[in-house]
Amino acid sequence: MKEDKASLSAIMTACIRAHHSMYDTPKIFDDFLACDLIPQEALLSIKQHFSKDKQFNDPEHTVTPSDQTITLASFTKSTSVLSRARYTEDVLEEAVRQGVKQYVILGAGLDTFAFRRPEMMDCLEVFEVDHPATQNLKLHRLAELGCEHPAHLHFIPVDFTKENLATALTRSPYYDPSVKSFFSWLGVTMYLTREEVFSTLRSDSVPKSSDFCIS
Repeated sequence: MKEDKASLSAIMTACIRAHHSMYDTPKIFDDFLACDLIPQEALLSIKQHFSKDKQFNDPEHTVTPSDQTITLASFTKSTSVLSRARYTEDVLEEAVRQGVKQYVILGAGLDTFAFRRPEMMDCLEVFEVDHPATQNLKLHRLAELGCEHPAHLHFIPVDFTKENLATALTRSPYYDPSVKSFFSWLGVTMYLTREEVFSTLRSDSVPKSSDFCIS
């Protein structure tokens, strides 16, 4: 992703979750708030992205709004984003029953957990860790929607290519490295180097008793 631009993959992920929630039955994972968080200008950027697909590069083929809609709908048929989200939250529920008190979402993007699951926010401190540009996009959209942040939701900006997780988490006075925690890291590691990934996993800020869901 570009230094000053929000992650397109984070927006695409939200589109997948929103499309599935609105149109698919049965539902693997019902993110009924995802659609609200997607800025219209961002959705237009995704459509432009798909319009550059090689299937549209044929000079005899005219790209139409219908073409773009079909391509976007086809993209959202992927179940990997949905299944990993469902699995993560299912495992998190079990982890909470076993004493987990902190939920750290690495590369949170437009995640809506803190707003969808108020019943779990009573027993968890939730930390959304993401690139500053992507996090700023989300915070701006939440402000536009007039959403009040849950008391136990905390935002921590970080660029994983320049800063380690331990340093980032220490910026939040609410994070306690001695407390049993649950970390999810979905759809991010493929954009990082091997060393950046293992540096994060070896972070001193990660309690030894922590659970991890990584995709």
